[in-house]
Amino acid sequence: MKSESDWKSWLFLYPLLQGLGGVGWWCLLLAVPESRVLFLSETLSERVLLAFWLPDGVVFVGGSFVLAYGLWRQRCWAGPVLYFLTGGITYVSLYCLSLSLATQGGWLGTCLMLVCLGLMLLVVFLAKRF
Repeated sequence: MKSESDWKSWLFLYPLLQGLGGVGWWCLLLAVPESRVLFLSETLSERVLLAFWLPDGVVFVGGSFVLAYGLWRQRCWAGPVLYFLTGGITYVSLYCLSLSLATQGGWLGTCLMLVCLGLMLLVVFLAKRF
């Protein structure tokens, strides 16, 4: 079995990849407007989707990079950032789920957020267990 230091030394990779994925997602949405239809429903306008740029940029992308750095350098503040980011992702995931249920669309974005939430919960579990 892996030792505690082995597990913790690799935990920073997930938030780093998550932050990079968020940057890539926004680059796709902004550079290829046709891609937005994958994340919309017939009743959901592009403005609703694009309105996520600020919280996504600050909480999801910025928080992921800050957490990755904190875990990598084993900073004492990484724990509170981990909980802040997980809470933010939980809120957005539930919002996306309720929006998809209400509009019967946008399921790809909802599924991606639920996967991110599941992986963040795994990071929380591993960070506190080992």
